Amino acid sequence: MASPPREMTGNDQSLADKVRLILTGTTRVVESTLRSYYALPTEEAHKIEEELSLWFERLSRRPGVPDSFRVLRAHLLSMTCKVAHVYWVGKSESELPKNEMLRRTLALGPEIIASELEKEIEDQELKRKRDH
Repeated sequence: MASPPREMTGNDQSLADKVRLILTGTTRVVESTLRSYYALPTEEAHKIEEELSLWFERLSRRPGVPDSFRVLRAHLLSMTCKVAHVYWVGKSESELPKNEMLRRTLALGPEIIASELEKEIEDQELKRKRDH
């Protein structure tokens, strides 16, 4: 039997707001990662984006998950890369697109690609702060 829904506290609301901010702020990065780095077909990329959003919202509600904006964003980017990587790992060589970016991405692995993405985002944030 499911437990009754609990009232949302200020901390829960703050975390929910943070999750929405992260999802909104990373939409283009996630989409670009799936379409450019991993060369996923548009329909598959959209399905994966939806699943990642649901996964991320559930993850953020788990006890013990850090509520740091940076850590949560890193989790989302990491899972994006892992899911996209697994999509291609199950395909035969003949099913892989002739795409050098995809081959590089698969060769490096999802952890390295996620780290590169996080570094790019951090660099962009620093540049924006310096410019303002």
